[in-house]
Amino acid sequence: MTEPRLIGRKDAAAYCGIGESTFSLWVANHKMPPAIAGTRKWDKRAIDARLDEISGIGIEEKEDDFDRMQRESDARRAKRNR
Repeated sequence: MTEPRLIGRKDAAAYCGIGESTFSLWVANHKMPPAIAGTRKWDKRAIDARLDEISGIGIEEKEDDFDRMQRESDARRAKRNR
């Protein structure tokens, strides 16, 4: 049996290796994507993509100045929220 792609808050937090309250804080601070509209479920791929952005993985070479500034701002905010 395959694992579901959509997961609840408890599983999403565990997937990230953080507590549920921390995950909720990260969602509120836009560090993590919001739940899919009309649900209380998160897409694992969206979580992976956001973690890749925060950690600097997958940054395209043609990143424009705005995207770079946003990524760096998110990284600084993530450090402060640890």
